[in-house]
Amino acid sequence: MEESAVVLVGAVDDHPVVLAGLKAVIEEAAPEVRLVAHAPTVEELLAERDDLDVVLLDLRLGDASTPGTNTGRLLAAGAQVVVYTDGAKPAQVYSAVARGALGVVLKDEPLPVLVEAVRAAHRGEAVVSVRMARALETAPHLDDLLSPQERQVLRLYAADLPAKSVARRLGIGEGTVKEYLKRIRSKLAAVDVRASSKLELRNVAETMGLLDDDETSGAAPSR
Repeated sequence: MEESAVVLVGAVDDHPVVLAGLKAVIEEAAPEVRLVAHAPTVEELLAERDDLDVVLLDLRLGDASTPGTNTGRLLAAGAQVVVYTDGAKPAQVYSAVARGALGVVLKDEPLPVLVEAVRAAHRGEAVVSVRMARALETAPHLDDLLSPQERQVLRLYAADLPAKSVARRLGIGEGTVKEYLKRIRSKLAAVDVRASSKLELRNVAETMGLLDDDETSGAAPSR
């Protein structure tokens, strides 16, 4: 893909003033990179534009959405994703990268780092800033966070089975399943991954690849 091709960029962030300033600075530094839409949620951004090449995604949004789910929605809409955040914990970044985000840039990085990440994502190439790469190297990846039994409980519960059915499948007590769920939520909260509702636990299970195609394409689980 030619470097001179126009790159239509969107941004998901709850700080419109920051985005307005970012638009002017980016387009002055890289005329072919045009920030054409921004919104506080992924849903609102996609309602505004459906032809974006790259989306800058903040991971700390006010709608209780998860990084992995947001990344998946943007990719499904045809946009590449560059995580652009001011201090998300590495586990959040890992969640977005695991779902296919190509770039990861901190908001206090020099502007050329962001521009190069956008250009690289437009070419289908991955770019992670040096500082963020170092943080990810020592991050407690979600795959390593839970024990095998906790992963099993999460997989079955996230597939919309009630705790009683999960207990029966695994040959343990319902109270034990509830204790596992409490422990899972506590571990996820410790790395700043939202998992208070059943839907959020399902998002985590999807990010970890615990659900098969039939389970991920079905209706959202009850809370």
